[in-house]
Amino acid sequence: MDRKSIEVIFFDLGNVILPFNHYQIAEKLLAFVQREEFQDANKIFFHLFDWQNGLINSFDTGKLSPQDFFYSIKQSLQLSISFEAFIPIWNHIFVEDRGVSEIIRSLKGKWRLGLLSNTDPLHFEYIASTFPIVSELEKWILSYEVGYKKPDPRIYQKAIEWASVQPERILFIDDTQRHVEAALSLGMEGIHFLSAVQLRKELNLKLKSTGRA
Repeated sequence: MDRKSIEVIFFDLGNVILPFNHYQIAEKLLAFVQREEFQDANKIFFHLFDWQNGLINSFDTGKLSPQDFFYSIKQSLQLSISFEAFIPIWNHIFVEDRGVSEIIRSLKGKWRLGLLSNTDPLHFEYIASTFPIVSELEKWILSYEVGYKKPDPRIYQKAIEWASVQPERILFIDDTQRHVEAALSLGMEGIHFLSAVQLRKELNLKLKSTGRA
């Protein structure tokens, strides 16, 4: 690949820009679960977040409103909690990786920057109002808005359409290997994110020949 060709860089959100752990949601909800078979944080976690069958999938792809998503959880787990009390349990799981934020700010103005994320409206509304770094990114491509989740190729096609360049001119950064592999299969460049230090090194290798890194 001609490294000078990279024009657009897309970042994943969770566990790249904002480290998080879904499991703490299950742990916090456990205190409000009345259904006997879900008196276990592990079972709650898989009920909500299983990659194929978890309730999160319909929420992440925009098939459920926040209220409907909560109602489905409340019914299935027999939760003794209000929607208003549920929201902070659901949202307060993120912190900022300031090393990654520094990288984003160093790239801004030199490359076009975007966000490509599997997320839901509750999480993203909270994130957008809490972490200004996401506003440094020119374009947000969000699963709940487009109706597809990574690694579905259709969400990457939305990124390619917006970028309006050949896929090989797009670099995608994600902490999940299969999400990176899906991008590669469409002709995009990719970096499997492990840490801010590792990301900076790999970006330098991929971008230094442009003279802008």
